[in-house]
Amino acid sequence: MDSSAAWQDAGLGVTRSLELAHRSLLAGGLPVGAVVLGPGGEVVAEGRNRAYDPPGGDDRLQGSPIAHAEMNALARVTVDEDLSAATLWSSHRPCAMCAAACEFTGVGRVRFVAPDPSDDRPGSGPAGVDGRWTIVANLLFLAGIRAYSGAGAPILVRARDREPETTGLLDTVAPRQLRTATLPDALEPLWPQVADAARRRQLRIADEEN
Repeated sequence: MDSSAAWQDAGLGVTRSLELAHRSLLAGGLPVGAVVLGPGGEVVAEGRNRAYDPPGGDDRLQGSPIAHAEMNALARVTVDEDLSAATLWSSHRPCAMCAAACEFTGVGRVRFVAPDPSDDRPGSGPAGVDGRWTIVANLLFLAGIRAYSGAGAPILVRARDREPETTGLLDTVAPRQLRTATLPDALEPLWPQVADAARRRQLRIADEEN
């Protein structure tokens, strides 16, 4: 399956959260995106990490330590909105703060595309998500760290042990390759490498769990 077909097959929660993460990368922020989908699959609200963005934009929490993607998405929901049948998708596993906010606001279901590559135990990844999208999510995340803090950033150093397939791919990708107008445009030439990294990651995790 080529990248276009895989993108069409991924579902709105995956594609929109990744598009928002990519938008954060282009803006110079931390590449994490989140979208709240209603029971019919419609977009209720969305947000991206804005904690480290340059000035500008209309997110209420921008520039604050709580301006995570999930928090920015939830900040766009009105207090009378019933979220019990909604699903919040994030490009990455929500942190403790964002998970608590989802619970507090009554979000019915929380899904994510990838574990945080800087976690002590990032884990195998979410059930039901194509592993290629896990690679893409973490490629964007780590590319953002590289651009913001340099190749020697502690998060990147830790990720080399925890997500070696993604960091290996990152080493082959020039920054400009991810800075296209749209994420699908960036992925098309990288797709064989993404698929190979996902396959190797799956094999490594299976070996570690046996």
